[in-house]
Amino acid sequence: MTEFNAVDPTATWMQIIAILTAAADSPQKTVAGGPDLQSLALGAQIVASRAVALLPIDSDDDLEDLVLEVAASSAVGELIRAAAEAARRYPIDKFPAGAAAVISELDDLVAETEVAS
Repeated sequence: MTEFNAVDPTATWMQIIAILTAAADSPQKTVAGGPDLQSLALGAQIVASRAVALLPIDSDDDLEDLVLEVAASSAVGELIRAAAEAARRYPIDKFPAGAAAVISELDDLVAETEVAS
């Protein structure tokens, strides 16, 4: 299993994906959560899928084994911010090729989170 505070950029990238997936799957995104939360959850899902596309082919199974310190029940905005914080652990060039575009989208999603809060 991969620990949340792993020292490996690839493991951190997978953690970002897992956190964004938790945000996308949050029960708070239901109709009662309103369109802002639904939009944020959809954005998290889109960014996560783009991040998954950058992983090496053989890494998909490793995503299932991640242990996260953030609670899946955390608010959607909190999860998105946690993913952005994880993205700052390493310089962009340590992540898979193409990560800069995904991190830029993640930063935009954080900005949307701030507006929706």
